[in-house]
Amino acid sequence: MIDKKLFVVGVGPGDPELITLKAVNTLIKSDFIFYPNVCGGKNKIAYDIIKNAFKFACVPDFAEERLIPLKVEMKRSSGRNKDLYNENAVKIIEKLKEGVCSYVTLGDPMFYSTYWGIYNAIKETLNSVIYEKEKESGKIDIIIINGVSSFNYSLGLIVEPFIIKNSSVLISVPVKKDFAEIKKEIKFIADKFPKPQIIAFMKAGGYVKEILKAFKELCDKELEDGMLKLYLIEKSMLIENFTERKELNFDYFSIFIGVFL
Repeated sequence: MIDKKLFVVGVGPGDPELITLKAVNTLIKSDFIFYPNVCGGKNKIAYDIIKNAFKFACVPDFAEERLIPLKVEMKRSSGRNKDLYNENAVKIIEKLKEGVCSYVTLGDPMFYSTYWGIYNAIKETLNSVIYEKEKESGKIDIIIINGVSSFNYSLGLIVEPFIIKNSSVLISVPVKKDFAEIKKEIKFIADKFPKPQIIAFMKAGGYVKEILKAFKELCDKELEDGMLKLYLIEKSMLIENFTERKELNFDYFSIFIGVFL
């Protein structure tokens, strides 16, 4: 039996220089590299990072046909993702018959990434009748190559070391949560002692208005006294004075961080 190797490679939060050496070496040794191609998206960040990595590593003529896009839906979902992930799983399984494959994801594969959809689809596909006979030919060995997560990258932009001994961190995703639940999460971390305490809302772009309203209702005095600091990271940049904007529309992947001092 021959085990098939699938590497799941995190390439960092978007800065092409934040891909790890291990990730670059893994991609160079891969026969095929799959990357997420967001439906309706104009940029291909993961693809660009791969190409830059090869350039920096002086890899000559990596054949374009070895780079395979996989369609996924993200912020503008029309409910097609399950079908898309199943189609993508079949593509990966078929290519694994020909050689070593890598699936690239932004940030870290184990931290709010598209890997969960690929993983579940591969398991489901391999358990189907179609692939029943092929189970005897070897299993798929999945190896995770961790990358720098957007959360860690965001903390670097803030610069101040708020996460220290005895501080707590609550990481939340506001998507599909109502105002009361968002407010409850903020209160939970605000009541912790000793300070500092941190709450980070990932994928907060469409919820900035609600999150800001919750902070103001719960912690208006802390905001006035400077004992609560609010940060917003959009497209890998720290947004200054974002609370003063009339329009609070931000990118889907924006990160909203509140720090109680």
